[in-house]
Order: sequence, then C-alpha cells, then structure tokens
Amino acid sequence: MTATSIVKKIASASLLVTALSVQSAFALTVSPAREELTGDKGETITKTFTVINEQDTDQVLYTSVEAFDAQGETGTPNFIQAQEGLSTWVTIAEKVVIKKGERLAVPYTVTIPQEAESGGHFAAIFLSTVPPSAEEGQVSVGSKIGMLILLRVTGDIKESGGLSSFATKDGDKVFTSLPVDFVYKFNNTGNDRAKPEGSVVITNMFGGDVANINANPSQGNVLPGSTRKFEFRLGDVDAPAVSAPFFDHVKFQMKHFALGMYTADLGLTFGNSGTANASLTYFIFPWHLITVVLVAVLLVIVLLMILVKRYNRWIIKQARAAAKE
Repeated sequence: MTATSIVKKIASASLLVTALSVQSAFALTVSPAREELTGDKGETITKTFTVINEQDTDQVLYTSVEAFDAQGETGTPNFIQAQEGLSTWVTIAEKVVIKKGERLAVPYTVTIPQEAESGGHFAAIFLSTVPPSAEEGQVSVGSKIGMLILLRVTGDIKESGGLSSFATKDGDKVFTSLPVDFVYKFNNTGNDRAKPEGSVVITNMFGGDVANINANPSQGNVLPGSTRKFEFRLGDVDAPAVSAPFFDHVKFQMKHFALGMYTADLGLTFGNSGTANASLTYFIFPWHLITVVLVAVLLVIVLLMILVKRYNRWIIKQARAAAKE
C-alpha cells in the first residue's frame, strides 16, 4: 500500500464524521448533510445547500465533488475520484466566498444524461479551505466538510434484498440484566438505495409487550450491492462492569428488574413493497439479586423455625407448670 493511498484512506475516514449529520467543523456548518433526489433521464435538477460561517474571519472555500460507495457494514462512505457517474453530473462554482457570521445559500445543478442507468447514484460535494490538488494522486491538506447526494434515476428500479441476520450483539442468549444490545444486517441486492423502516417488538413470557423500538432511528440507507449493520438497545442505562462489587449488581438489578424469557420480533419494510421479518428468544436471569432474595428467604425460614421451637418450648413449660399446680 502506497503512502498516498494511506493518506486517502485516512482522509476518507476523517471526512465521514462530517458527512453523515448536520456538520460543525472548524466553525463552519453545512446543511442539509444529506440530500435525497429523484430525477428522470435528461432532467436537470437545481438545488441549494446552506453554509454558515461562525468564524471571526471571512472564508474562501473551494468545492470538489467525489463519488462514494459503501465501506464495510457500518454505512461508512468510501470517497473515490470517478471519471463518470453522479460526481461528473454535478455543476457547482469552483469556490465560495462567505463572510464572517454569514449564512450563504450555495446553488448547484445535477444534469442527468439520457443514457444514465436507472437506480441509485451517489456523490458528495465538499468544501475545503485549500484548492484541490491539480496533480493526480495528490491529496490536499486542509479543513474539509461536505454534503452527501443520493440520487435515484427513474426507470427500471429493482428493489430486492432482505435480512441476512438478526441476533443479540455478541450472540448471547442469557443475560444477567438489562441492557440487551441487538444487531441485524440488511443486504441490498437491488439497484437503488434501500432504507429499512420498522420496529422491534419485545414481549415477555406471558405475551405482554415490553418495548417497541425503532429499528432504524438514524434513517440510514443501504447502498446497492452492500450489506449494512444496524444496532439498537433495550435499556437506557449501562449495567455495572462484570468486575464491579457484588452488591452493585444487586442494586442495579433491583432498579432495572427483568426476569424470564423474552422474544424480539423484527419487522421491516423497504422500497415500495419489500418486507423482511425475523425473531429471536433470549433470557434474563438476575442471579445476583436472586441469590440475595434466596438467602433472605432462607434466613426468614430459619428464624421462623427457631421462633416456633421456642414458642413450643414455652407452651410445654407453661403446661407443665399448670399440671404441678
């Protein structure tokens, strides 16, 4: 692996943080952080995004457009230079001058070629404090923020895919307490982005509803030909570490009580008519708390037995005393 490729990977990883949510970096903000567009072949789409300069000085920001695809199963964009596709269809000014404290609407256009393939196309517009390097393979160093563009070209849209797995995060089936972390993986075999939507319904051993959890609270998309991992949790508070004192676990299990067999039913929809379902069963056995309860019950039983014996002895003693009289 060359030094240049390493720098590119580092640059792509660092840009992700600012590319997926309303971004604040170096006192500059870009909004929206993600634009989802739909257009026909041959159509030109005109849009704007907002840049806010919260710095004390005017800024000159240089624009660039890069394609991206999925990197791994986390939904992390992998930014790449491309000679074709959406990144070449975007037209935007080479640089933007924004005064201190100013909110500036930056226009751009997306011109979809007549020969464009139907389905999803993906790119990002970046703003940088330094101009893009003119030399191929070189990476400019500077502050950089951006916005993702997810374009759907109408036509023969193939929506297919589904769940490849649904389990607890570490594959465990028995827990001593809440929280319980879940993870599912969604595989998109279509030609456009898929946004799984739905919920996980948790029920106890008696069939009563315990919780209803949004299965995709971040509204994350799964790009074509990729698998994305989604995680969520039942329970808001972290349990004590395994090495924590015994009675710390007892206190936590009392405050966040859960016991028995539970079922998690995952139901998803995607696209116009796609559905996916899965379920799993797990158990919560708060043995720290149960141990204390059992010991307490045993002590009560022993104490009652002692008291009964003493009472019987007292009764016998009183009876004998009465017989002597």
